[in-house]
Amino acid sequence: MKMTRSTDYAIRVLLYATLNPNRLVQIQEVADHYAISKNHLMKIVHALSKFGLITSYQGRNGGFKLAKAPNEITLGQVVALFEEVSYLKEVLPTNEKETLKNTRQAFDEAFLLFANALQAYTLEDLTKVKV
Repeated sequence: MKMTRSTDYAIRVLLYATLNPNRLVQIQEVADHYAISKNHLMKIVHALSKFGLITSYQGRNGGFKLAKAPNEITLGQVVALFEEVSYLKEVLPTNEKETLKNTRQAFDEAFLLFANALQAYTLEDLTKVKV
């Protein structure tokens, strides 16, 4: 699976907000910090706000912050919001061979394991400094 740029940027926005919990974060500072497009980040911040992961405030002194505690937002949630997961396409819609059913089942199980693994990591986990 290849992660889209939107997912990558969403994770960066959330991590940055996690590391700056006592103030509103501005989109421009995230763009500067990661050297990425402010215009693209505006769309990501809007989506994260719509999904309820951040709260954004408009205006001159506006910005955004996490809408939930960092231990309540998982990597799996973020990826699920921004990535389209497509299972093995139908190859033989009728009279499907047993091997194709087994193959489809293997992919289904792999995607489930992948999703569950990402659910195990919170923003808090990802921002802990290991000594």
